[in-house]
Amino acid sequence: MNSMARWLDVEVGTDDIVLNTLPSDVTLVDLHNDNEIKLLVGDLGKGEEGPKLKVFKGAMQVSDMVLPDLPLGVVGFYTNETVPRSQPVIGIAFSSCIHMYRNMKIFYKYYLPTVEFNTCEMEVWKQLMDPLNHNTEVIAALTESFKSIPEKVLSTQSRNFLAMSEDQQLEYLEHLTELPSRKVPEIACIATLKMQSVDRYSVSCLVVGSEDGEVIVLETQTFTQIAQAKVCTVKKTPCYMVTTGLFNVDYRITIATREKSVCVLKREWPEGRLLFSTDEHIIAMEVMTADNSIMVICTDHTMACYSKKGKKQWSMNLEHRPVAMTLVPVVHLGVTLTAVALASGHVHLYDGKARRDTLFVRDVVSVMKFGQLGQEEHVLIIVTGGGNLMLKILKRTADFNAHSAGVEATASAAIAQKPWLIPKKSKLFLEQSLRERENAGMMHEVFQLELNRLRLLAAKTLLEAHMKCDNSIGSGAMEPVRLTAEVEGLGPVFRVGLIIENTSSDKAVIGLSILFHVHTSNYKVSHPYIKVPLISPGSKLKFPTKVEEVFEENINPDVFFRTVTGQGGEAALVKVLLLKHGRSAPVLAATVQMPPTDPMMLPYEKLQSTQNFEHNT
Repeated sequence: MNSMARWLDVEVGTDDIVLNTLPSDVTLVDLHNDNEIKLLVGDLGKGEEGPKLKVFKGAMQVSDMVLPDLPLGVVGFYTNETVPRSQPVIGIAFSSCIHMYRNMKIFYKYYLPTVEFNTCEMEVWKQLMDPLNHNTEVIAALTESFKSIPEKVLSTQSRNFLAMSEDQQLEYLEHLTELPSRKVPEIACIATLKMQSVDRYSVSCLVVGSEDGEVIVLETQTFTQIAQAKVCTVKKTPCYMVTTGLFNVDYRITIATREKSVCVLKREWPEGRLLFSTDEHIIAMEVMTADNSIMVICTDHTMACYSKKGKKQWSMNLEHRPVAMTLVPVVHLGVTLTAVALASGHVHLYDGKARRDTLFVRDVVSVMKFGQLGQEEHVLIIVTGGGNLMLKILKRTADFNAHSAGVEATASAAIAQKPWLIPKKSKLFLEQSLRERENAGMMHEVFQLELNRLRLLAAKTLLEAHMKCDNSIGSGAMEPVRLTAEVEGLGPVFRVGLIIENTSSDKAVIGLSILFHVHTSNYKVSHPYIKVPLISPGSKLKFPTKVEEVFEENINPDVFFRTVTGQGGEAALVKVLLLKHGRSAPVLAATVQMPPTDPMMLPYEKLQSTQNFEHNT
């Protein structure tokens, strides 16, 4: 696969650029509203150099800003839709707060709401506050009590106290004047969610995941909390979050946790639900925009795809350990690829399970991001483990179909790629489209009326089928039997033959019986109840029974033509029920439509009664 034909390498401005960052600290923002997308990187710093926010215009670094702490996540969003458009806000998450920057100047700080201390933890702090316990032996015993508390529940103050030496712990307790009563939760990850429009410059809200397993949604104009929920019923710590949908309509927050699981949180849910669990820890997660399917790479060298309901669709083993993943949406080709970086330096691009392209990077990839940078719409941004920044631009002539990728296309794929013969828009089509737009409301009402009418007809048909009991009254586990009926004769005495077949190949059927249900004023059955002996596997038994039609003294002549007039109704039906010993409901049921009696088969006296009926009427 010739990847050089698809990508252009961009040489970064200077060799002095050394980046030490995380995937959550890289974002693309139109920083000055000039349609020039900038690359913002939250650099963790290295050596004596502290953390900074670095801004790149294309391949050149144009500015940087010193940060007060290590950044946990960098996002860009808009707070209003005024015209002219206001500049975006840059949100940078730190330990327990989020700093909001506009024009690269801080204008607001948001702190996560504090929570009460754990009861056991509070008791230990009360004992530590006592001056009588300020000796190394007692402190060592009390710190063991801290270690017995789960680390997820333990507050930051307690974890910092455990990290101190004995002398530092004594000095800290001597200067401690107040008992810590509340703990400040730590931020684990951060993301944005569109409020009411999917437009690039529409208003977004902030989604914050905390170390305590909480997800908080913030309104970005007043920075107030508008929603809060737990990640899952069981406490889980989020590490990656991907948001889809709109907050005011419907949305999904897909959350990867450190407990080898993925959860989903929807609108107005008080807590998320577990979608699936993985065998090993999750390295990266992406959500496909087309069908909300979830792609994950794990530490066991696997890449898997799950449906939005958590069902595994496929899984594949990778040649080397995966280190990063990002989506590569190519809009003009109508395809969204998945780029997976391996520890060997290779970057594979997959369309589902099919590999479409391969890139080689001289160093191990640390962070990957794909999107618009500057005026170029399709740029793959790579930060290596050594701190180098690489840019690869996708050519406009690039193609990722199976043939161009060096993959032999199947017959079905070739048919699918064949262009559709779509006719041109005619004048009649344009007039019809205009008519539909003008009468949209009335058409919707007519459609709803016809839909309700169809539902009513379906319900009536279902009720009619249920009343006729054609194999619909059997309940529970069905026996492996088949029931058929045959009617022989011209009347008034008919021979009804019932055939019961055991369809099982290894199981015999026992304990069955046959019951006839008829209108006694119309028919008389010689043996209305028949016991069925054991039926061996694959065999059948036939039970003949005589059914005689009963006539009144004055016979209505129309009874002989009921198949034409339809006057027989339910009176002309014979219901056959197959019963099972110990079961209250029939196993099977069949309805036999009895034919009318041939008038020539009736005695002369009966034929005379038809004339009496005509005289009486």
